[in-house]
Amino acid sequence: MKFCIIVLLVTEILTATPIIVSGGPENDCESWIARLNDSRLMVIFDRNPDWASGNLFATFSSDNGNTWDSVRPIITDQGDQATLSFVQLLDDTIRLWYASNEAGNYGIYTAYSIDGLNWIRQGRVQLGWTTSNIIFDPTVILEPDSSLTMSYRVQGLGAFVAHCPYRGVWDTLRTLVGPQGYRPRIMKHSNGTYLLAYHRKSGSGSTNYDVFIRTSSESDSNQIDDRFRSNDRIIWQDSVRLTTNLNSHDPFANQAPDGSYLVYYAKYQSPAYNIYRRRSTDAINWSVEERITNDLVYNTQPHFFAEAGYIYLSWTHAIVYETNNDVYFERSLYSSIIESSFNSELSSKVEIIPNPSVNRARIIVNDDSKITIYNAQGQKIGETIKSKTDIYINTALMKNGIYFVQIEQDNTKTRYKLLISH
Repeated sequence: MKFCIIVLLVTEILTATPIIVSGGPENDCESWIARLNDSRLMVIFDRNPDWASGNLFATFSSDNGNTWDSVRPIITDQGDQATLSFVQLLDDTIRLWYASNEAGNYGIYTAYSIDGLNWIRQGRVQLGWTTSNIIFDPTVILEPDSSLTMSYRVQGLGAFVAHCPYRGVWDTLRTLVGPQGYRPRIMKHSNGTYLLAYHRKSGSGSTNYDVFIRTSSESDSNQIDDRFRSNDRIIWQDSVRLTTNLNSHDPFANQAPDGSYLVYYAKYQSPAYNIYRRRSTDAINWSVEERITNDLVYNTQPHFFAEAGYIYLSWTHAIVYETNNDVYFERSLYSSIIESSFNSELSSKVEIIPNPSVNRARIIVNDDSKITIYNAQGQKIGETIKSKTDIYINTALMKNGIYFVQIEQDNTKTRYKLLISH
């Protein structure tokens, strides 16, 4: 059965070897990565030995993430500092938001810095709630007009958004976007649309959570303030469910180099959580799942940004789950091979062996087939081959990297990944 959907037909992505940003016996988690105006990479993370008394630490890289400085504490208190985000403003000020229970219940607090190491704390952010409400999980984005938009969670209620005009104060509209949502992460696409990713309960079990997204709607209502008129933060489309395994969480959304919406998340498949992603050009039709990590221990809490065709990803990697986690980093080339329509599967089995390939790869087909090879940028390599039997490719003449073998049978197209590694 043929159906139209935006899909990258690859189930697992091979990337560079992960780099340890912060290792050792400490319990490091909840990282946030960004490129500073001086070209350095900066990561802030939560060092939390018992998941109840965390402090925030920072580290920098001047060589695009290949090496990282020694970590430095930046926000310490007797309470628990956790779930953070930061942005660098146009005047080079670095602005940080984090959840803390230093004064009782968790609330969102803010601080700022010029160098990323010395911070001036400015207390709790007023979002229209009382101190009896438990509030955490801030994600803040910088708008083109230098205003700020935040998503956050209120315990027992769900995911909310707020807006702060340039040099203004945060609104107190308490706009609910994801009822019963956890870990809300908001992004703004270059087309002006907001996307909120979050996880929420999807079954009766204690671990039954799945990933959902909602996008903002265009509004023509005269009743809405002008600042919300174009793809506003008040009117939202119906939610779209991205996972169905009843054990996925920690989604993070951003824009891909090719303009797609891109959502990373942690998904459990025995014996561990690993990082996966899905992408879409319209936030309605989503690609098949791509697996990013492949470990027997937990990988969770992804955060990323895209730059110059690459994905800069940090996440939490478990050495000993619950007591010893590290912050990992990976810079990987983003592949933009996307098909606009496809059939669900071919009529006959296809195999590529060996894969990875060094000198020669055998493509096993059992039916009339058109075989085309593309590189990671979507460019066709050579001519399309027509065959009813197996074919061999001289991979010794091909550069190392990821390629895609497209098999077409009876107008059905499917792409398979081929890794060349000499």
